Amino acid sequence: MKVYETNDIRNVALVGHGHSGKTSLVAGMLFTAGATQRFTKVDEGNTITDFDEEEIARKLTISTSVAAVEWNKKKINLLDTPGYNIFILDTKSSLIGADSAFVAVDGIAGVEVQTEKVWTYADEFVLPRAIVINKLDRERANFERALESVQSVFGRAAIPIHLPIGAEKDFKGVVDLISMKAYTYAAGSGKATEGPIPADMQEAAKTAHEALVEMVAEGNDLLMEEFFATGTLPEDHIADGLRDAVAHRRIYPVLCASGLNNTGTDRLLNFALDFFPSPALQPPWKGIANGVEVDRHFNEASPLSVFVFKTIADPFAGRVSYFKVVSGVLKNDANLGNAQIGRAHV
Repeated sequence: MKVYETNDIRNVALVGHGHSGKTSLVAGMLFTAGATQRFTKVDEGNTITDFDEEEIARKLTISTSVAAVEWNKKKINLLDTPGYNIFILDTKSSLIGADSAFVAVDGIAGVEVQTEKVWTYADEFVLPRAIVINKLDRERANFERALESVQSVFGRAAIPIHLPIGAEKDFKGVVDLISMKAYTYAAGSGKATEGPIPADMQEAAKTAHEALVEMVAEGNDLLMEEFFATGTLPEDHIADGLRDAVAHRRIYPVLCASGLNNTGTDRLLNFALDFFPSPALQPPWKGIANGVEVDRHFNEASPLSVFVFKTIADPFAGRVSYFKVVSGVLKNDANLGNAQIGRAHV
């Protein structure tokens, strides 16, 4: 099994209201990254993360599943979480395993009840996050209306870094407001073709770019001085400022996608690597060792500690636990003790 350095790992939860398209986004990212050989779909009952018979029959996520992809030689662990109220506590308990989150918002319905609930959960766990306005290929999908819904609930810190190219069935790509380039897709491919911004979008892109630059500079004194001096910021300074603002939850970038058509999923993968923090940047966890409270840092030099955030009963494998390695190095033959009850586990 390939070993990844802590700095090269991202643990990302996908959260949102039921049927906001989280599982489809995960399916798209898996296919785009080459983790699956075919583009799976919820309606066909063959997605990797909705594998339970009830999930397949109901076409919705009942229990959090984990999938992993390699992208640009780094590893992204994806937590596909439930969105319906009856299963939402599973989402909350699973967020302990994440270091950041994509919040999926339906491009037709906008922010819904469970969108707000999972947002409060992400606040509780102090997770940096980005908002993905999904299903922009659907009839009656409207990016501007969905964005207005997002900003009315989550405030002006929710700022677009994408603009959609086309609408409804003609949605075919995004304008990246950081690089000021356009990315278009063949349906289902997940791989973008880079090009210039369409002529009829240049003015809107310029206005949105300026708003993004101003928001990024707002929370950073050095960038603010540069912005006042030049009226803009170079691309690398925008990226650096945005990375810091995302990590400190001053900005919640808004991205565009269609999970069903696999449009924009490569941009989500790029964003996760470029702007979400690695576990190495997380503050130390507090725990109990031999009855004493200790801090454990996310590095290999610290003693081994893991946190089990979910256990399931699998009919074939028996009891299976999902856990997050908080510190140290976990090997196959490790003997672990439960710090809460003092019982050893293998």
